[in-house]
Amino acid sequence: MPNTFFRRNRAHFPKRSLWFIFLLLIIVSVSFLGVYLIIHNQNSKNILSRAELATLWNSGNIEKTLTESRKATESFPFDEYYLSIKGISSYYWALNAQDEESRQQLFEESVVSLRKALAVGVPAKMRAQIYYVLAKAYYQKGDPWFDMAERYFLLAKDNGSKEQDIPQYLAIVYAGKKDYARAADWFELALKNDASDPLLLSAAITYNNINQKEKSRDLLLRLEASASDAKIRLKAKLLLAQDSFDAGDISAALQGYQEVLKEDPLNVDAWYGLGLVYSKKNDQLGARAAFRKVVQIDPNHADARRRLAEKL
Repeated sequence: MPNTFFRRNRAHFPKRSLWFIFLLLIIVSVSFLGVYLIIHNQNSKNILSRAELATLWNSGNIEKTLTESRKATESFPFDEYYLSIKGISSYYWALNAQDEESRQQLFEESVVSLRKALAVGVPAKMRAQIYYVLAKAYYQKGDPWFDMAERYFLLAKDNGSKEQDIPQYLAIVYAGKKDYARAADWFELALKNDASDPLLLSAAITYNNINQKEKSRDLLLRLEASASDAKIRLKAKLLLAQDSFDAGDISAALQGYQEVLKEDPLNVDAWYGLGLVYSKKNDQLGARAAFRKVVQIDPNHADARRRLAEKL
């Protein structure tokens, strides 16, 4: 009999306790949900709608757009539109940053936001633009990220992007990866839309690396004659001198290096090239003087030090 009594108590007591705990959990959950919804609704009142954020972006106020999109993603962390605008505005605001650390932080914010937007799912009509800005953000992060830049530039193009600078970016990306054959193909397309001095110089270097000497020389001569940037014009002149030396035209190489040094007396590459020219002409005194000048300007120049250690 006592055992029966205790068995009955054990059977009924847990049921009452479980119901009580269950009801308590429901009450607590509803309370927390109510508090969350009140706070969320209060915060949401300060969030711009998609249309308002688009209007702000179209006004050209990048900083304000970034600020507002950050607020929006705090309340709506999986909204693909807010994430997209945050990623795009952080990229363009990075271009205005004064220090490199801030630039890289903003580029990283752009990458994370845009990747998250793609993961959540963006409408097909937005993908090309998202891929394009994401590719540029990776490009700005530097050489270690060129594989990702390549991937997203190609995706942007495949998804219908009409941005005319994609061939230019891809050409530079492939050149950076030392895939000069593919770089040359993209330079061919890029130069149809943009014949800027930096692009012409990059194309000339790429053509030279795949032994398309004539194409390279034509571009370098064009830059030497008409480049608006003095540094690019000087670089073209230096490369032409090196090309003349490689081709065995020692007189043209000598003249080219001397012209570079008239404009830039501390140009290490020109002094080193001059030393090679004098060595080729069996002018040992002239060669050693040129190599000593190289070491004077750049004490860590290993090739010049090696030349000085040799018997000319």
